[in-house]
Amino acid sequence: MQRYVTVLIPTIGRYNLLEYVLKGLKDQSFTDFDILLIVRPNDVETAKIAERFNGSLDIKVVCQRKKGLIEAYNEGINNAEGEILVFLDDDAVPDPNCIVEHVLTYERLNVSGVSGDVIPAHISDGVLKPVHGSSEVVGFYKEPKILRMFGDKFWNCPLGGQEGYLAYISKAGYSRKNIHLAHRGIVNSLLCMAANMSVLASSVKDFQIPSSFLRRGIDFEQVLGWMLWKNGHKMVFNPMAKVYHVLHGQSMSRLHSIENVFRAIMEDELVFYYLFLEGENLSIKHRVVSSLFNTLVHLKKVSENWRYELAILKGILFGNLTGLKWVVSRKFGGSYMPIQDALFK
Repeated sequence: MQRYVTVLIPTIGRYNLLEYVLKGLKDQSFTDFDILLIVRPNDVETAKIAERFNGSLDIKVVCQRKKGLIEAYNEGINNAEGEILVFLDDDAVPDPNCIVEHVLTYERLNVSGVSGDVIPAHISDGVLKPVHGSSEVVGFYKEPKILRMFGDKFWNCPLGGQEGYLAYISKAGYSRKNIHLAHRGIVNSLLCMAANMSVLASSVKDFQIPSSFLRRGIDFEQVLGWMLWKNGHKMVFNPMAKVYHVLHGQSMSRLHSIENVFRAIMEDELVFYYLFLEGENLSIKHRVVSSLFNTLVHLKKVSENWRYELAILKGILFGNLTGLKWVVSRKFGGSYMPIQDALFK
């Protein structure tokens, strides 16, 4: 096991949670790694935290030059020195064997990317308490089996070549999961969650994660996984590589406001148009059916939380309108990018 690892952690304002993450890294059974904390300009507090751990961890603080989570990821990738790049969120506390499980997967299998499990957890009296039996990777799919089977046939079909993957991209351009594969050990999969995944540095050497529509990083792992897959790289999911994701009401993309929910859904919808413009073999029929189904689902939920559900519906509508504008502009030689749109900022 001679592979040197760099752990990339974009962080902004979660100082107390970041300390738990660094303590988890301090307790790793695998020790041949360094850490890059990617921060916004003038983030003095994170630098102070890094200084406190510098005696026991090899930590560097990198200041991102442009705004946005995607730019933070690009900054981290460009500055990393490790042969394996492990991505963690600043609220994802690694299990003591997390990094070694990532490394062993590369040692045993000819792969370029590994996803691990993400277990929800609480902090009580300073102690991290995992929610045993739960998983954020596959735990969000609770619809009845008959509905799931119907959806898998009519709008959630995987792209050709991703059949039998745990995480895959559907012909409608959405990230989906075959949840029945989750308990089969190591299985083929696109990258699942940026809170706990890794790639070979050599596989992303010449990559630049697109920022033309990815600003908040909602679909970072989906797009990066697709880019790797399109270039012939194999990826797997290893459930033994675990992190404990502290529940506190926010995500790395800071979805704690209605406006951010709207923009996040826009970004999610735009993945289809990005893949379409890149020449992926998507299905307009599956897209239309999927969009109609999603719209009906959220219309039904409006009475439960009308502000939140209307933000989602607005995101679906404007995401698709923006995507169509993008496609038309490209078709006629224009230079329009969704990131330029006032709605997206």
